[in-house]
Amino acid sequence: MISTYSSNAQLLISKSGLQNNLAAYRSMLKPGTRLLLMVKANGYGTDSIMIANAVDHQVDYLGAAYSSNAYQLRENGIKTPIMVMAPESSDLKKLAAYDDLEPVLYSLEMIKAATELNQLIKAHIEIDSGMRRLGVRKEELDKALDLISGSKIEVASIFSHLAGSGDEEYDDFSKEQAAYFEECFKTLSTKLPYHPLKHLTSSAGTRRFPEYQFDMIRLGIGFYGFDPSHLVQDKLNAMATLQTKILQVMEVEAGETIGYDRKGSLPYKGKIATLSIGYGDGYLRVFGNGSAEVFINGKRAKTVGNVCMDLTMIDVTDIPCKPGDLVELFGAHITIEEMANHANTIPYEILTNISPRVERIMVS
Repeated sequence: MISTYSSNAQLLISKSGLQNNLAAYRSMLKPGTRLLLMVKANGYGTDSIMIANAVDHQVDYLGAAYSSNAYQLRENGIKTPIMVMAPESSDLKKLAAYDDLEPVLYSLEMIKAATELNQLIKAHIEIDSGMRRLGVRKEELDKALDLISGSKIEVASIFSHLAGSGDEEYDDFSKEQAAYFEECFKTLSTKLPYHPLKHLTSSAGTRRFPEYQFDMIRLGIGFYGFDPSHLVQDKLNAMATLQTKILQVMEVEAGETIGYDRKGSLPYKGKIATLSIGYGDGYLRVFGNGSAEVFINGKRAKTVGNVCMDLTMIDVTDIPCKPGDLVELFGAHITIEEMANHANTIPYEILTNISPRVERIMVS
């Protein structure tokens, strides 16, 4: 943790941790396999511009969810080609005007809208191979080809997404998806006058299904330090620390209620410290009443009472501390996986819930 700050809480982003994780996944790739790095949802809750700058010239593509994400990256000097995963048809004209902002065309309606621009647009075709989220299906391919033929659409890639590649329970379904996708890819690519990129796997499938790496993999949560397949977690580094500070330490009597709705108390005379972080910062209300711990001055401390919008109380009865001392909410000592387990959710949600009020700081 660092001791200088200008806000109530900070998310420290480790550049060396990110570089380690990128190298770890690169080491799993077959020769010539390209890498697309997902920076959607503000870099999975970190800072997409910081992340993009940290890996400048080290990846082949960046992936953004929406057009607004992509515009922000371009306007902040990011030059890497960006694949826009879920644009609206009304975005296509503006996207086409930017260099290397490449929309995903995930439906016949989107393909038709792209043809009606009557201007060159580099785009990606998404196949729905079983996710049932976005994508063109096999029975729609002939119509898709009719629309693309003679249009000014340049198909940069054809791709799909495995629904359960991180869990061997779904391996049969993953293989069915892959076979369906390969059939769709062949149908489309053999009728195009060029060879688009072919990609299917994300972080979870990169190690589990090396045969599906194809021309490119899409790296998401693995880059941010979490392996959904649980096969390479030991090669990944934690890349973020959420820290805050103590505002006040006070003594309380046994049984005295603490916080909103009088939910908290100690069974003994003790001390509580109030932290300058709450659910308004993304430290979820579910972490209150002892369901989560924080790390302070070499020891763990449990939360007490309900987490408030801006403040959280912890039991420091046996921990020497004072106002201004730094407290780790997650990081080297409290993992994001642990936090996710407390909240009955996944690490993605813990990270992406961190609010803009929390200052982002890139550290070495």
